[in-house]
Amino acid sequence: MVKAVRWLITVLAIAGAAAWVIVQLLKGHQDASSTFSIVSMVGMAVSLALALGGLEAARKALPQGDDALTHAQSAAKTLAKRVLAAEEKQFRALIGRDEEQLTLTFTRRAPDMIPGRGPERGQVAGSSPAADAGFPGITEYYRACSKPRLVVTGAAGAGKTVLSVELARGLLRQRTENDPVPVRVPLAEWDLKDPFEKLLIDHVIKAGVSEQRAKWIVENGLVLPVLDGLDEMDPGLADRHRNIVYGLDGQQLPDPRAPRALDALKALSNHGDMVSKFPLVLLCRKAHYDALPRSERLQHAVGVDIDPLSLEHVAEHLTTVFEDEERWQRFAQDLSSSTVLYETLATPWWLFLVKAVYHRRGDPSELFSYSSARPLKDHLLSLFIPAVVDIRPSRYDAERVQGWLAVIARHLRSGSDAGERVDIHRPRLWPIAGVDRVRYADAVAGALVFLGLVLPLLLLRESTGTWLYPTAGLGAVLVARDVSRQAGDLPMCVPWGRVFSEATLRLAIDTVPVGLVLGMLGGLAALPIAWLAAALGLGSLVSFMPALAVFWSVLLGTLIVHGAGVTHTFGGTYPPDVNTAVRWQYVLRGDLLFGGAVFVVAGLSMAAARWVTSFSDVLVSSSVPFLDVLALGLMAAALRWVTDFGGSRRYLVFLLSPRHQLPYRLGGFLRWSHAGGLLRTSGGAYQFRHREFQRWLAQNP
Repeated sequence: MVKAVRWLITVLAIAGAAAWVIVQLLKGHQDASSTFSIVSMVGMAVSLALALGGLEAARKALPQGDDALTHAQSAAKTLAKRVLAAEEKQFRALIGRDEEQLTLTFTRRAPDMIPGRGPERGQVAGSSPAADAGFPGITEYYRACSKPRLVVTGAAGAGKTVLSVELARGLLRQRTENDPVPVRVPLAEWDLKDPFEKLLIDHVIKAGVSEQRAKWIVENGLVLPVLDGLDEMDPGLADRHRNIVYGLDGQQLPDPRAPRALDALKALSNHGDMVSKFPLVLLCRKAHYDALPRSERLQHAVGVDIDPLSLEHVAEHLTTVFEDEERWQRFAQDLSSSTVLYETLATPWWLFLVKAVYHRRGDPSELFSYSSARPLKDHLLSLFIPAVVDIRPSRYDAERVQGWLAVIARHLRSGSDAGERVDIHRPRLWPIAGVDRVRYADAVAGALVFLGLVLPLLLLRESTGTWLYPTAGLGAVLVARDVSRQAGDLPMCVPWGRVFSEATLRLAIDTVPVGLVLGMLGGLAALPIAWLAAALGLGSLVSFMPALAVFWSVLLGTLIVHGAGVTHTFGGTYPPDVNTAVRWQYVLRGDLLFGGAVFVVAGLSMAAARWVTSFSDVLVSSSVPFLDVLALGLMAAALRWVTDFGGSRRYLVFLLSPRHQLPYRLGGFLRWSHAGGLLRTSGGAYQFRHREFQRWLAQNP
């Protein structure tokens, strides 16, 4: 359908140009130069058709069948290198500064509906002695399963992320060209209206692969999705009055009717021509997965539960890390006397927290006084931030750090209809200052920026068309209206090293020719309209037609910058990793780079439209001064740029708001929190070190 419409427009453009040429030639009285200019209009229209045909041929020349597989394998090799580098970095952050990795063991779950088969036990070997020489490592375990589909469950903080990182590292190190590349995909981000392939393609693109290459990789089955956050897709259990239902441990119970999680599992259990052949790894909290109906769980999969750490393992780990400190040796020896304390430390997250809190000072033996788990955990969480501030002195005190992080945690806390969010993007924190307050302030700022771009061209002239001032005012109103309605999606982020790069060249290639073509088409479209208006005696419309042709040509050309330019160039080449997406100066640089592209394309569109309309003796170009036409074209470009590329402006409005409740140097604070271990990174976002920590902050501002 799209192809037919494209060719119909081309045929109509050629027919219109030919008809106009015939009419002009029949009038006679042209010299050789005028005749050549008139006839060249048909040649230009035909050249557009040839260019369209060449584009269609180029598309057909893209890799097909086996050729596409070869290109996909090459792209997957590049993807594997990038993913391995990211997983190695994640692994170093997980094991901590002491670099004493815990040994984790796991046991095969009881079979669900249509299960796979796998070994009974396995392990992730750490610095401590391996649990058993006969236990396979996680990579060997996965390869030994009858189906390439693995479900990993465990308690909160049991080590699911560590296990998935070890699996990804092992598979990537042993990978052949036909093996899929593990790619981490947060399920909470999945809009279930979109097909699963789109979710995979989007995250392959985020890993730094172009859109077309990402499609080849996914279509040829060269992605192993590592799906995390099934337990984050829905809120927990509530009664009919929407009151939260808590368990014995003080935590909200999981909802066995979790609609989004069940829909996701249904889609995954029916994905692909051969479901059992489609590889994936699914991570979920044990309580949440066990609460789901057995018949609704993932089919054709092997399930494993991560075992709690043994008492001997915990004691050995502490004595190894703190071998010269008597307080820790005494604590490790007496650990067996407190069941509550041992069961808490049997989870790697809480063991890490004890080490972090009492690393430099204090006596961990005071923890033996707690007789229940909830007060013990609250005590450890309350000391986490002061311990980090003590280890990493800065201008931040513990009280302010907790207050700022609590603001972010409350912002991420879910409502009644959605799961809890975990990703922290700086440009997306603006609703903290009040959604309406920031939107309306941003609308005013956007209108002022628009007028600041347009008014100088009007005020510096001796004489300006009076119609331009109300037009500029109308443009400012339209900008304010559109900006106030924007949700504030993640904006463009361009680090300095990528400004002068292949990506910027690709942006120019994608947008500059289109600007020229649309400018010519705008001029061509104006010719028959002007001829018809002249025949009807509408002289005022004819005199204004050149300005309208320029305006619409610029508007369409700048739309291409936002569409093809951003989608194909930014989405495929500027991956939002944590070093770009969270830095405001990179967002500003992205706004300026694409703003430059907008105005370049606008200038080309104006020049092309003006040149085409100059051939007509019906269009009296002199009736509208050239600078007035230029001002109108500038308004169209400014309208598009200010509306579509304002991520840095909205973030600045948020920071200047008196109710933003966060430090003005927010980026520096987040980087300090990440370096201190309060936050971790995942793709293009920060996250709290653990969900338990995030929830505690939300409840204890």
